[in-house]
Amino acid sequence: MFTLFRRFLFGPPPPQTRMTEEEVRVLADRAAQKARIDSTLARVSVRRVEGRIVWTASTATKGSGWSVTIDDATGEVGRVRRWGFR
Repeated sequence: MFTLFRRFLFGPPPPQTRMTEEEVRVLADRAAQKARIDSTLARVSVRRVEGRIVWTASTATKGSGWSVTIDDATGEVGRVRRWGFR
């Protein structure tokens, strides 16, 4: 009963990952440096997308910012993308 109530309030539990958050932060920082971005990709989240576990590191800003995705299974870093508007 408590599990159902907790899941209703907070959503499903995060998926089991192969990479740690620290490893993701290192990869995201390298990708940001390579793209010549001065902002820190401080916000890190993990979710399941089309059956794969994907990490997303993004700037902690409102309105617009930068984000990078990292595949948990392979460690492959996606492109650094600008989101939002300014």
